[in-house]
Amino acid sequence: MIIFSIKNNIFKYFYKLKKIKKKKKLNNSFSVEGLKEIKMALIANYIPEYILIYNKICKYEFISNFFIKKYMITYFLYNKISYRKKTGGIIASFFKKKLNIKNMKISLSALFLILEGIEKPGNLGAIFRTADAVGIDAILLCNNKVDIFNPNVIRSSLGTIFTNQIFIANYKIIISWLNKNQIKIISTSVNKIYNNFFIKKIKNKSFAIIIGSESKGLSDIWFKKKKNIINIPIKGKIDSLNVSTSTAIILYEILRKKLY
Repeated sequence: MIIFSIKNNIFKYFYKLKKIKKKKKLNNSFSVEGLKEIKMALIANYIPEYILIYNKICKYEFISNFFIKKYMITYFLYNKISYRKKTGGIIASFFKKKLNIKNMKISLSALFLILEGIEKPGNLGAIFRTADAVGIDAILLCNNKVDIFNPNVIRSSLGTIFTNQIFIANYKIIISWLNKNQIKIISTSVNKIYNNFFIKKIKNKSFAIIIGSESKGLSDIWFKKKKNIINIPIKGKIDSLNVSTSTAIILYEILRKKLY
């Protein structure tokens, strides 16, 4: 079947997915553009719904069997529902997963990344990409400012939003979970008074790195233990780094020292 009209219900569905606001839901679904990103979602066992293909630029045979509801679409309509010009002529919808912290399993010497109040989709996606590369065991989001299924998050993560273990919860639930599982908390600060970038390994114990937003940093609740606060040294005139860059520096320093 080929979709030609903007009045088509499937087209309208994808158009709503594109325009939907953060706090609203539409059948608990989200859209994914591009062959690589769609393949990553399938690898991570996200349940596929619909797939739309502009077949003059897309070779979709390798994933077509995953989708029962497949439709061809005109170039004009494809441009109406896509966020990017170069997405390979393919866009699909998937059902969201429940990102409940209760479903998480932990092991000895695991590394967790906790992100508080990250505001920009591009930064969040870039952090997901780094976390996947480093091999983070799980990512916990609190005071979340961005819909993690935002197309810009998916794009900048190169689909690693699907391969990472990601959970969303509030402060109380996350801190209670950390304490219950005896996970060491290491907070990050932009305040130079801490002047410490040393992370010490604790044998057979997991720990969590806490990263705050660029504009506000971390909330005071994360600074109760002064000795567990680290700060990236900055020698130049600039007073801070991009949050995704800072996260990459910290995570690869941990990897370099083989702390987990």
